[in-house]
Amino acid sequence: MKRLILPILAALLIWIVIFFLCAVYLSDGLALRFETPPEGGTLRIRFDPEGIAAVSGTALLPDGLETEVRFAALSQGVTEAKASWEGIPADSLYAGEMPMTLRSLPFGILHDSITWNFTGWEYLLYCLPGCFLTIAGIFYFASVRERKIKCFSYGSIRMFGLAIFFLVLGLLRLPDLIDYLRGNGAGTVWSLMVGLISSAQSFMRWTAYVIGAFAAVMAVSNLFLLAHEGFRPANMLGIAAAVLIIGGAWLGVRLSHSHFTFALRNVLCNVYAGLFVYFECLLTATVIRAFEAGRHQPDFDKDYVIILGCRIRPDGSLYPLIRGRVERAVRFVRAQAAATGKRAILVPSGGQGSDEPTSESEAMANWLVEQGVPEEEILKENRSMTTKENLTFSKDLITKRDEDARVAFSTSSYHVCRGGILADEMGWNIDGMGSHTKWYFWPNAFLREFVGLLAESRIQQIIAVAVITLISAALTLAL
Repeated sequence: MKRLILPILAALLIWIVIFFLCAVYLSDGLALRFETPPEGGTLRIRFDPEGIAAVSGTALLPDGLETEVRFAALSQGVTEAKASWEGIPADSLYAGEMPMTLRSLPFGILHDSITWNFTGWEYLLYCLPGCFLTIAGIFYFASVRERKIKCFSYGSIRMFGLAIFFLVLGLLRLPDLIDYLRGNGAGTVWSLMVGLISSAQSFMRWTAYVIGAFAAVMAVSNLFLLAHEGFRPANMLGIAAAVLIIGGAWLGVRLSHSHFTFALRNVLCNVYAGLFVYFECLLTATVIRAFEAGRHQPDFDKDYVIILGCRIRPDGSLYPLIRGRVERAVRFVRAQAAATGKRAILVPSGGQGSDEPTSESEAMANWLVEQGVPEEEILKENRSMTTKENLTFSKDLITKRDEDARVAFSTSSYHVCRGGILADEMGWNIDGMGSHTKWYFWPNAFLREFVGLLAESRIQQIIAVAVITLISAALTLAL
């Protein structure tokens, strides 16, 4: 992640330079909009003192409700511009003068303290989404590069999640640009900032149904999992997540209707929404990467294929779940042999549980022999009791034979990401493949990896939470 700091800073600098050059050399002045009286009339602007700014052009916007005035800087200084409508009744709401203070800065830039507008600010409508999308691209290509170096890692998921987060920020800014390109005027910097800080709440509302459906799938999948696999705390993750998601959405609604002061309520709502969207993007990245891992196809260059064990039947035969893992490994080694002539050694891995008649490794090896796999192409690992031990003890066996061996592992599709990340944490960059499994295993796998991602990168997550909180609170209070 540290190596991305310089590219991101470079991207920010480039967009700042692009914006500055556009504002100075392409802009035709400071744009301010005035509500047009229904009675019509002519807009007049006078300056006190004169010689600092001048009107460079006026235009009625397509909706006919506002008139846009362009101001040009003549010299540096401060002047008060007073706008009034001529040709309207004296008792009209639009009668009288509207004062505003304009400051003329270097490079011919004018600034209005009421609207926060300044010369060329409209180019923010192009540069803000451009900057966010550029940063999203940096994180995305970094995540792709990480996947090429390491087949499975939390680093790739984390960078992909940040890519989605900045992509969302960029896409949420496009409606302002589209509105401007349609000729509806540029609005104000103040309205742009309001839209930026409230965009997280808008995104929460737009994705509410998707989040609700996801929570429902989580809960239903856990009910199926409990029915088929029995009660275990790990099998309750989906229900717990559904409660947290629905509770989180409810808390967001409660905050927006709380009895706090207006300023405090806005700060709490915007900070909460920003954090909710951030973690929503990380969860989305986890789901996508887990699916990709389950569909991953290793290259045909492997010397060994580890088969990760799980429960076997009381009679020593294989349940469908573990048999699927063995069948997937056999299909791979036979396809590799047919394509390249290279035969891989199968490493069934798994010890004997208290309720099992033999070790999982022995049960898998027996099945392999029944399917015609020669015994000399089977290397049993029969001590492990967990996935991490499967990999650790199998690594010990393999490296004793060949330290440079190319290795893959076979497991259930929902478990590939978990196995690959555990191997990566051991410093073992091996490939993985998954067998087809029932749909209700997936949601728990997503959540397990999501929790693992947060735990593995807790320092980065604390920093991200602090940055989002500070920026959201500061922008909200400034507005």
